[in-house]
Amino acid sequence: MENYNRNIRLEKLMEREKELNCLYAVERLLHDDNRKVQYILQDLAVAIPRGWQYTTVCECRIMLEGKEYCSPDFRETEYMQSADIVIDDHVAGRVDVAYLQLIRLHKGSAFLSEEQKLLNIIANNIGRSIFRRQLKSTLDYIEESREKDTHTVDDTMIIADNSDEHWKWRYEIVERLAAHLDLERFGLKGLYLIGSTKNANAGPGSDIDLLALSRGDPKLNQDFKVWIEGWGLCLDELNYRKTGFRSNESLIDLHIVTDDDIKKGNSYAIMINAVTDRARPIKLIE
Repeated sequence: MENYNRNIRLEKLMEREKELNCLYAVERLLHDDNRKVQYILQDLAVAIPRGWQYTTVCECRIMLEGKEYCSPDFRETEYMQSADIVIDDHVAGRVDVAYLQLIRLHKGSAFLSEEQKLLNIIANNIGRSIFRRQLKSTLDYIEESREKDTHTVDDTMIIADNSDEHWKWRYEIVERLAAHLDLERFGLKGLYLIGSTKNANAGPGSDIDLLALSRGDPKLNQDFKVWIEGWGLCLDELNYRKTGFRSNESLIDLHIVTDDDIKKGNSYAIMINAVTDRARPIKLIE
């Protein structure tokens, strides 16, 4: 009996190792920004089955925006599991994993419960990676457009430390961010600008300080933080191109407060109705 229990534990450890190796492989592929998305998705379809218990009979299909990327022998069977790929709150596709034949049932399913969790994580990571790419592409487009509008000749020129450009381009980005922001989706009543960008004295290393008035839903607050982080990391890269200054962190410093915080006069909350150094409204619920 002791040997049997030891074998069971060893088997579980080996499965967890396969899952971790699968996640590492997925992350390596998703972080290769030098490759086109379609090639990465094709390689992912081949790599994902290696994390499942019965690898030799496991196949994968990734469907995204009407296109399919499949492992060599993929076909739909009665033994399948799926997870949606969500990009900016939109279901853009899904990841399917199929066993070509039944090997063994686990509590009535061909799959381990951990395998569905693994698939959910992979699909979520694909969605976040593609959203990050789309956001970076948008910011690059904005930057290229601004350079053309200002007739910039040398796009490698570093902005001087005391230039007004530091706060001006930050302010323009905040307006662009607000245009994409759905306040209702994140349970927000308003978005405000504070700090050096609002006061027109931001330097090359300055954060963009945002103040969000929340209805107080913790999950929606967390979702908003993740959304803002995507913008902030891309903006840090944009700031590096402009100034040579890189923090490797989000360029956006986000503060979330509630009506209760305003009543209590807590921290940043008092800036919303302050007489001096008042927060500047960027987007409010109409």
